[in-house]
Amino acid sequence: MSFRERFSAVILILILSIPASKACEILEILPNPYGDDSREYVKVNCSEPCVLTDFESSFNLTPGTGYIANNATAFYRHYGFMPDHEGIRLSNRGEEVVLICRNRNVSFSWKEMFRDSGVIYFQTDRGWDFRYEDWSTFKPVREKVRGRMIITPASYRLAGDGYVASYTVTKDVFQGNLTFAVDADPVGGIPAEEILLSRKYQVYFLEGPYRNFHYKYAVLSNDRVVITTENWKWDNRGIIVEFTGSKSADLLRELFQYDLKFRSQPSGVSDLKGDYREGKGRWVEFEGSVTLHIMPDSNPIFDFIENSEGFLYISAPYMSFEWFTPDSPLLNAILNASKRGVDVRVMLNDYEKSREVAEFLNTISNVTAKTVRSPEFDELHGKYMVTEGRVLVTSANLNKYGLKLNREIALIIESKKAERFMKDVFERDWERRVEIYPAISLSLLGVALLLGFYFLKRFK
Repeated sequence: MSFRERFSAVILILILSIPASKACEILEILPNPYGDDSREYVKVNCSEPCVLTDFESSFNLTPGTGYIANNATAFYRHYGFMPDHEGIRLSNRGEEVVLICRNRNVSFSWKEMFRDSGVIYFQTDRGWDFRYEDWSTFKPVREKVRGRMIITPASYRLAGDGYVASYTVTKDVFQGNLTFAVDADPVGGIPAEEILLSRKYQVYFLEGPYRNFHYKYAVLSNDRVVITTENWKWDNRGIIVEFTGSKSADLLRELFQYDLKFRSQPSGVSDLKGDYREGKGRWVEFEGSVTLHIMPDSNPIFDFIENSEGFLYISAPYMSFEWFTPDSPLLNAILNASKRGVDVRVMLNDYEKSREVAEFLNTISNVTAKTVRSPEFDELHGKYMVTEGRVLVTSANLNKYGLKLNREIALIIESKKAERFMKDVFERDWERRVEIYPAISLSLLGVALLLGFYFLKRFK
């Protein structure tokens, strides 16, 4: 019998006389804190006396929620309260800890998890998840509003006083007393247009515990809120949502000020992004409830897919099912929706990788996927989902970075009018139906008449 087996047997004998219970849970584990391993801890909840072990040391726990720390003094200095026990030593590379109770053993190992310094593993209804120590904990807000949704390409200008946050900004489409926050190290470097923008406005460059600051929003005076899928350039198929709401505006102001703690110096400057075409755009006014989520603090995307009804349309430039564990929550959510009989359509931009994903999705019952191109826009860039009575608009790409590691925004709109509008937008792009505007129609008519006169003259 190995040492581990003998150790487990001894622990089990010690608890045979403990009465049975219903709940024993490992709630949190911080194995590799920033800078100081003496702060590492395990948080558990027991409804009965139980034993926590990592097969090197063990701790007898009384009923209730408790903390087992590496060093009690270091823990107290950082968190402001004393742990229940000290002396545990956790491996940064991953090991198994086991909570032994009368009628169940609960174990967790982070060997196969995303391992990084500052990562806290925690228990959720879906299983184990993780966050960084210095991530924020913003809660979603919900309120009734009136607003409008604009489909790009469009001609759009932002005027007012307040804050603008974006991954990048490549054109000055602004007017007013505005302060900007942009990512300090976007893929490809800082657009040269941002340097010019910083000569006119106060611009902060952000770099911190998130892979990228990828959100795109504005919050102005009079509680005006703008959420968009676009980096304030309007040549792609994307979405702009405008509404007035005090709760959402307050949350975004708080977010903007919070993230200024991560201000940094910009990375190298890239080439000019260049000018781009603008379209007329389409828009609709709506009235209903909106729920604003700050990601990754609160991620509504998997639940939106899981709880879809009747049909589910998903639009994104690309999609990836790679995750930090062997399980993929995005794929699981789509599979669960399809099993319930939901008609799932997934529309991706026409990239080679997206074509492979679409081919895979088409093997799943009740799921249809395709890639699209259109003369109406340069690329499909907007990230949104539509189901019965609800629309989700987000800045997050559907991969492990957008869904977990980036700072993003997600907005759920509960409105039949918004649903019908976005359903029509999706179906038009899906079927490659091109919107013909009156001015274009007149131009085409003029060309047709000129051609007619030309051929009539030649015929004569």
